[in-house]
Amino acid sequence: MTHSEDRLRELEALKEQRKQGGLDVLGYYKGLLRITADLIQNLRDENISESEAKKQIPLILVFLEEQIAKLAGRGG
Repeated sequence: MTHSEDRLRELEALKEQRKQGGLDVLGYYKGLLRITADLIQNLRDENISESEAKKQIPLILVFLEEQIAKLAGRGG
C-alpha cells in the first residue's frame, strides 16, 4: 500500500469514527492533525519535480498563513 492510500484510509476511518459519534470535536481535530503530520513526513520524503512543487506552494502557503494567524489569535 502506498503512503497516499494509507493516509486516505486513515482519514476515512477517522471521518467515520466522528460520524458514528466515537470522537468529540477535539479528538477529531487532533486526529486530523496526526494524519497531517504523517502526510507532511511522506511529502518531505517524496521525490517531487520542481514543476509539481511549484503547483503545491500556493496551497501550502495559504494553509500555513491561515493556521499561524489562528494560532496567534488563540495566544499560541
